[in-house]
Amino acid sequence: MDPQLSPSQAGSVPDETPQRRRLPPDERRADIFNAALMVFSELGYDRATLSDVVDRIGVTKGCLYHHFESKEQLFLALLRDRIAATVRDDEEALSAATGSREQALRSLVERHWAHLQEPGQIELTALAITELPKIPDAGREVFDDVVARKRAMMRAALEREHPGADAQPVETELAATIIPWMILGVALGRHVCRGFETSTLSAEQVGEAVTSLILKGVGGVCTEAGARPAP
Repeated sequence: MDPQLSPSQAGSVPDETPQRRRLPPDERRADIFNAALMVFSELGYDRATLSDVVDRIGVTKGCLYHHFESKEQLFLALLRDRIAATVRDDEEALSAATGSREQALRSLVERHWAHLQEPGQIELTALAITELPKIPDAGREVFDDVVARKRAMMRAALEREHPGADAQPVETELAATIIPWMILGVALGRHVCRGFETSTLSAEQVGEAVTSLILKGVGGVCTEAGARPAP
């Protein structure tokens, strides 16, 4: 039989209880955002609680409340971190671009599409569409931070080289409003139908088609497709 450990020996045995690792504030916030996105997506904003987020990430309530005082504050911070940040990147890229109007527009459309294909982005966007109308003040803030700025970028791309020369202002404004909706609509449709869609088109193929339709119109794309030789 194994001998009993003395108190001094017992005290020297390493503690194998898992220790919660201290993270830098930015890393902890990123972990909280990841957990919040999963909880909000699974339960919906109304049903989800901060306790659900705490349970998912494995921190104390005090730790979570140190970063976010309410569920609404966490939700808005998540939207700013995951969606508004991409808008800033696009603004910088458009500002630095030196090509033609078509090149600027193509780059902007492709960037919008690519952002929506990043992990968690389309889920968060769908969540925002569902939940923000229930929080009008927050919805207005997100509209100003995201939607209005995307329209401004699209307007700037459309007016490049030919400010007002080829299109009436109302047409430019209409296009700047509709194009981001078109991109988002296709991405959402692909997400919603993913479980029973029989098409084998990849995200890249759909994105290329969306870009061509926006730049050349249905007539232009179909004309090109009809002119291609049969394989």
